Amino acid sequence: MKEKLTRQGLEMEKQNKSRIYKTLDRLQEKVSKRKKEQGGTEPVTIDATPSVKSGVPERQPVKVRGRASRLVIENAQLNLFDLEQKGRFSKHPIHPQSEFPTLLTRIPIFVPGIRSKQSKLIDQDNALPFETPWGKGRKHGPPLTVYDEDTLIAIAKLRQNLLIGQPANLPCPLSRLYQRKNNTTDDVHVHVLYCMLSDIQTECGVKKGGKANQLRLDSIKRLAAITIELDNKTANKYVGTGTTIKLIDVVWQDYEENSILYIQFTPVMARWLESEFTYIDWALRKKLTAPGKAIHRFLSGQPKSYEIHAKKLMATIQYPRAYNKFMVDLRSTMSKLKENDWIGNWEITGNGRSVPHKIRVLRT
Repeated sequence: MKEKLTRQGLEMEKQNKSRIYKTLDRLQEKVSKRKKEQGGTEPVTIDATPSVKSGVPERQPVKVRGRASRLVIENAQLNLFDLEQKGRFSKHPIHPQSEFPTLLTRIPIFVPGIRSKQSKLIDQDNALPFETPWGKGRKHGPPLTVYDEDTLIAIAKLRQNLLIGQPANLPCPLSRLYQRKNNTTDDVHVHVLYCMLSDIQTECGVKKGGKANQLRLDSIKRLAAITIELDNKTANKYVGTGTTIKLIDVVWQDYEENSILYIQFTPVMARWLESEFTYIDWALRKKLTAPGKAIHRFLSGQPKSYEIHAKKLMATIQYPRAYNKFMVDLRSTMSKLKENDWIGNWEITGNGRSVPHKIRVLRT
């Protein structure tokens, strides 16, 4: 049965990619036609025949520039409208701010350290185990850092539409298993966006093009590749049933140093972003170091008046260095948060020996 489900899942993934690749090709033809009608001198070229490795189609680079790539985005939005008119799903605009799932502020899947040094943290299944007072489980897939967390927050801020429909009718079709998580209806909610890779770079406030763009695209691929496994107690609290959770599905097409992406937040992520979220001060986060971002993210999901032992906080954010280094980063972060009026007062009590360090925070 497990092998059958795996084969079905792989077949669904291949059909899913093929369907959206065909849509992108069709949109490219519209763009090329419009450029010719407008008197454009630079043709849009595309290799519409994907190469195949291990049965999974791979897209070839496409040469397209400036306005032409933006027209693809515009037509992609029109394509969603066409699918809605055909009754595949209903589409509703959304206006996100800085929502971030509260559970993800409390489990350490985004490590404030270097990806290459996470090998000592993984178990025999190459998964990253975690256990905090708020949840226990494992993260499967490539190592993630706070850089990847920045990527996830940025694309969450760029969400454009809520789609409601049957799992198989969505642009990235989903398994019917998602229906079991919704007790009131067979329809599921997903949040989606079409954007350029450069849009995400702009949202993150970093330079665009070249290696920087490639690093961001790699980050998006990692986010699409991971799954979160929660134990029964945690799953019952946050999901409703035992399962592994994906964050996003993504399809991309390379355009020289840029890329056009369709990103679909899974039903679990959509539910969290709608009703079980914490606001992240995005402008402040961009001023912080990697450890500072992890500490700030955790405190964002806690009450305004809060205290926690320093070693417990260190374990909760999966801080990878020695305890004395953590205390240096903690004090530096608290000073930065105070300087930016995110917290009103803070103090660290205890000597770290006979009396453990404890951090007390009062947010503004």
